[in-house]
Amino acid sequence: MGRYATYRCGEIPVMSYQKFAYYYDSLMDEDFYSGYLHFIMNNAVFETVLELGCGTGIMAIELSKLNKTVYATDLSKQMLEVAKMNATEANVDLMLGKIDMCDFIINEPVDLILCMCDSLNYILTPNKVLKVFQNVFNALKEDGTFIFDVHSLHKINVTFEDYVEEAEDDDFYFKWTVRKIAEGKIRHHVQIVDQENHDRVDERHEQQTYPVETYVDLLKKAGFNNIHYYSDFKEYDEQDDRVIFVVKK
Repeated sequence: MGRYATYRCGEIPVMSYQKFAYYYDSLMDEDFYSGYLHFIMNNAVFETVLELGCGTGIMAIELSKLNKTVYATDLSKQMLEVAKMNATEANVDLMLGKIDMCDFIINEPVDLILCMCDSLNYILTPNKVLKVFQNVFNALKEDGTFIFDVHSLHKINVTFEDYVEEAEDDDFYFKWTVRKIAEGKIRHHVQIVDQENHDRVDERHEQQTYPVETYVDLLKKAGFNNIHYYSDFKEYDEQDDRVIFVVKK
């Protein structure tokens, strides 16, 4: 749990991450990951897993503890460094690698592919989202499962409208602001001042989301037909902040 407020997966921006990677876990809500793990286990039968955008490796480590074979990947070198440290601390043998989800091929298809914590929202055009879906389709075994989540349009247009989160004590300051810059598109700005460790974080990035129907259409173009979606582990509601897709090959 964090020093101040704790955030559900995806409520903290998963940017290209430089210094912020080393503060990420302290701001996250551990209970959310346990809920997500339960959801995954109820919606997929698997032994091998590829995680895209693994971040600091929290889910990959939990799956490894269940004796699953996990390939944890991210585009951020800093996130992978933290994931390696977390895996070592958890005494887990985790296979880590740097992958661009828009451009990857794996040698052996897997049972399950994960893309959690709104990582897909960092893919800013429909054509590139389609490329991700095509890569995933090719990397899955027959009857394999693809689970991913995205911000809902409600979250972009309502929850994140002029959003500011701020916390401070004697030696630590955190500020996160979000601005809508186009339909379905937001810009994050994260600032951290860590006086105890003489460190400072100032990072910006953008995310884009689309209507559920757009994701369904792109999944079908990639070859998927068995497509279901939910809101935060329950029946879909367009007023909820997160959409979770469970897609079968």
